[in-house]
Amino acid sequence: MDNSKFIRNFGIIAHIDAGKTTTTERMLYLAGANRRLGEVDDGTAVTDWMEEEKERGITIVSAAVSCVWKDSLFHIIDTPGHVDFTAEVERTLRVLDGAVVVFCGVAGVQTQSLTVWLQADKFHIPRIIFINKLDRMGANFENVVNEIQLKLNKTLLLINIPYYENDVLSGVIDLITMKLVIYNDDGFVKLESDIPSEFSDSARNFRDKLIDAATQFDDELLELILNDNATEEDIIKSIRAGALSLKYVPVFCGASYKNIGVTNLLDGVDNYLPSPDDIGYCEGLILKKGIREKIFFNEDDKPVVYIFKTQFNKEKGLMSYVRIYKGSISTGDTIYNARTKKKERIHDILKVFSDKFERIDKAESGSIVVLIGLKNSATGDTLSNENDQVILETLVFPEPVIFVKVELKNSIDAEKFNLALSRLLLEDPTISCKEDKDAGQILIGGMGELHIDIFLERVRREYNVDLKSGAPQVIYRETPKKSGSYVYEFDKKISGAVNRATVSLKVSPLSNGEGVKIINNANALNYPTEALDAINSGIKAALLSGPEGAYPVVDIQIEIENIEYDVSKTNLLALEASSNLCLSYLLRDVETYLLEPVMKCEIDIPGNYTGSVIGDLQSRGGIVIDIVKKYDNDVVVAKSPLKKMFGYTTSLRSLTQGLGTFTMEFLEFAKKIE
Repeated sequence: MDNSKFIRNFGIIAHIDAGKTTTTERMLYLAGANRRLGEVDDGTAVTDWMEEEKERGITIVSAAVSCVWKDSLFHIIDTPGHVDFTAEVERTLRVLDGAVVVFCGVAGVQTQSLTVWLQADKFHIPRIIFINKLDRMGANFENVVNEIQLKLNKTLLLINIPYYENDVLSGVIDLITMKLVIYNDDGFVKLESDIPSEFSDSARNFRDKLIDAATQFDDELLELILNDNATEEDIIKSIRAGALSLKYVPVFCGASYKNIGVTNLLDGVDNYLPSPDDIGYCEGLILKKGIREKIFFNEDDKPVVYIFKTQFNKEKGLMSYVRIYKGSISTGDTIYNARTKKKERIHDILKVFSDKFERIDKAESGSIVVLIGLKNSATGDTLSNENDQVILETLVFPEPVIFVKVELKNSIDAEKFNLALSRLLLEDPTISCKEDKDAGQILIGGMGELHIDIFLERVRREYNVDLKSGAPQVIYRETPKKSGSYVYEFDKKISGAVNRATVSLKVSPLSNGEGVKIINNANALNYPTEALDAINSGIKAALLSGPEGAYPVVDIQIEIENIEYDVSKTNLLALEASSNLCLSYLLRDVETYLLEPVMKCEIDIPGNYTGSVIGDLQSRGGIVIDIVKKYDNDVVVAKSPLKKMFGYTTSLRSLTQGLGTFTMEFLEFAKKIE
């Protein structure tokens, strides 16, 4: 599609089980991209193509699909909802212009709902909301709307409201056209008629609230309304402007599984989410100039391409998922990676349809495609013209909070395991791998039990590796107990020459979550930048392994009080060693506390089990933060040490006769309680 104003790059984001994948499947079917409806429960969903996704009924990796709705080309990315795969959502949001946020009409705002909303806030992404599952028992549209407004602090514009006939959801009332919309079983509009008289007053009230909210930000629309000259197109144009400027969020409703409301949602994406032209530009570092500049998408033909995901395909090799921000690329083009300082040749360009691909010769600005042939590029890299050398914002991934020990059966499995690692770690940068050579074990770190479990299952299944894994263990941190100072004098021979240096450091504990601060109070002006860099390198290396348990040291302030050395006789390696040893001895003097990962848990249970669940949580060192009443269920919000929550799924099922569910996400590192 040559005109980027007709392109919509958007993601479907939500809490697990809100109905993201089902909503995506309905969109594809109604847009004609699918010939039949795929279902999550029976493993036929197009976007859940991985075997682990089909078996577990959850989305693990973001899946990109394309379809055409009316005059617009939609690039849709269905994202994971489980908290263990939050980083997958984050790197996807980096390249999207808009998002559809799906909320469950029964559960409302859940833990991961808030997490993905804040992620979208981070990238200033315009959104529309789809309140799903309004056909379920206990669904309450107005309660969910009120909860979203309260918890997310956003002005909401209801574009349609649910229509129930004999307490059964059968359609929606469109507040723009003021029509009742009834759907066929396959999701297409069956009937569009006047609103029944018994619902007309309620609909008119909602319509008035919609207009009042929109006109608060649009004087032109207000004048048209007052003069009774406003058309549907005027209202849609006004709402679009407000949504793109993040003044408010349009809200749609329905039930994806029953094919109710999805066509209206597709229209909503077209009407209220931005095109690349609406976004206009991004910011990037121009290496040749050494400054950050606005990069306008339609400025010239020089390409700026961002890699947001890499994946290995057995047939095609390494696939790089990219967003083209500026210019165009063609098969056979050579493009420059500013991070590696190397040129890359594009062998193929593929249009993406989940795990199926269509080869194309050229891709324009605004497109999301797959590139084949990139050998030295990774997730977060920017490809551009060699004369410009552009670097867009890189991605920072969270560190793992748990790990498991893995043992391999023999050297053949070790060889296959290393091959699996070389490929799968490219796909998922949040997985870490360390080797304990003394114990002959490999440590695999991840964001949660499910995260590591799925990673190891892929290693076993896709690469035929015979491995054993142990019980999950937490990853701790350390922090100083008190303030202190230390002076270290370095006096050793290096390469036959005597190197002398004196470094004086002071450490102080910081509040929880403040990280690491290095302050230079020394006579810095007397020494070159290279010397100070060496001192900082030594300090950072010492922080990787604390005295209590060889864990990383955090929430600490390090002051460089003094540096003394002979510039002509002391090399940089000696300076780095001096600061490293000084801080290591100092940390032993002040001693450290162990900090353990604490998780925020959200447990959804029938009300009659609340007491026993809370009692069990307290026995695990958990603290109840809140109890939210939702229909017949209670949602217990608590925080608990991660080490006490391993295997909690089994315990919860036993306590609630299989009726309870829970999610948890990392909250903080806190002082370890023995």
